[in-house]
Amino acid sequence: MNQSIKYIVSTVVILMTVLGTTFGQKIMTLEECRQQAVEFNKELKNAALQNKEALANQEVARTAYLPTLSGSLTGMFMPSMDDISMPGSFLPTADNKTDASKGIYSGTSNVWSPGISLEMNNLTLITGGLSLEQPVYTGGKIKYSNKQADAGVEISALALNIKYSEVIENTDQAFWSVAMVESNIKIAEDYIKMLTELEEQMSAMHEVGLTPASEKLRVSVQRNEAKLNLLKANNGLRIAKMYLNQMLGQPLQTNIQISHKATSDVQLFNLEEGTTMATANRNELKILEKQKEISEYDAKIIRADYLPSVGVSAQYTNYYVDNLREEIDFNPMLGAQVSIPIFQWGQGKKKQRAAQLRIEQAQTDLSNTNDLINLEVMQVRVQVEEAYESIVIAQQNITEAKESLDETQASFEVGLNTTADLLNAQAQWAEANGSLIQSIAKFKVLETRWDRVTGNLYIPEGEQ
Repeated sequence: MNQSIKYIVSTVVILMTVLGTTFGQKIMTLEECRQQAVEFNKELKNAALQNKEALANQEVARTAYLPTLSGSLTGMFMPSMDDISMPGSFLPTADNKTDASKGIYSGTSNVWSPGISLEMNNLTLITGGLSLEQPVYTGGKIKYSNKQADAGVEISALALNIKYSEVIENTDQAFWSVAMVESNIKIAEDYIKMLTELEEQMSAMHEVGLTPASEKLRVSVQRNEAKLNLLKANNGLRIAKMYLNQMLGQPLQTNIQISHKATSDVQLFNLEEGTTMATANRNELKILEKQKEISEYDAKIIRADYLPSVGVSAQYTNYYVDNLREEIDFNPMLGAQVSIPIFQWGQGKKKQRAAQLRIEQAQTDLSNTNDLINLEVMQVRVQVEEAYESIVIAQQNITEAKESLDETQASFEVGLNTTADLLNAQAQWAEANGSLIQSIAKFKVLETRWDRVTGNLYIPEGEQ
């Protein structure tokens, strides 16, 4: 029985280890990394929520065109009121109608008016009513408020695209950083392999007395230094993967594996229309244009505050008095209101002047931002051209470094080159390969950055 339990436990442990190793590794392409980063990014989610908020505000603004219906209900209770009592009397007489209307009486008639005695006790008064109001003319305030809401929706959508392009660029940078370090590790391993073979060869030659121990030790020192650099590269890979995992919203220790096709056969794309595309497409400029529009609408709304406004209303009110034991109905009432501002000590002109100054500020911000964006485009263009030239030069260096290594190796075999010469040739070969990988990774990131700075990196339709 104990042996069976041990077997089961051992099997479970092995399965958990295998499954844990399998699930701990995740192979992802660049597109998959992009998609997951977009789905996870919290700032992008906030931008999407702000876009929905702007849409909700737009719907609220539309309701200003519609009539508003309101109801009211008021209750009053007055306890222990004094009774109302009026004594009877004979009605007075007057000589003529004119005197009577003036309250000039000449005597008293024999007509008796009985008194009134009303026991009030407690009095309950209930008032209820409905009011329907419809704006007719507000000087354009409702119209321009709706246009501001429309601009707010467009601004939020543009801001969402800006955040999307930033997430894509950052993800690409993290992805190609991992790719670059992995490639450098492979080059470092090949370099160590060459040094190991050379070290073994030098050991054999030293044993037969062909080379001094110092030559063998020179190789050993170079190999140990290469091992140290490989250790640093592996640690750098761990950090690069942690950063990529953080971008993707998964545990930092996830052993992510990437799949890519980073060949040296790259093509330099068209860079001539960069500033033109940026001026037409950059979301930052479109946002500033919309903010300028909002400032212009503000000026029109301020002007509307000092124009006549017209509205109509319909009301119905009902009263109920407890002591009268009946309801007092009132017929519906229609009304119209016209409000005409007359004099405010020049307040309207001053507010409009301030609004005009805000419009000018928005125009200045737009012009300044356009200049900065053009500068950014030109800087990225230079970086792209430099990265492309670096790839071309690195390819030439690799070819020449490989030829130099082969020739130095052959000369070393026949004693025409020293150990130092061979070590330098190997180091130059490794350095040339590392430079090519670095240039390719940089070029790939700059491709994405170029799309961003020219305004060509945006959320695909159907995903907004």
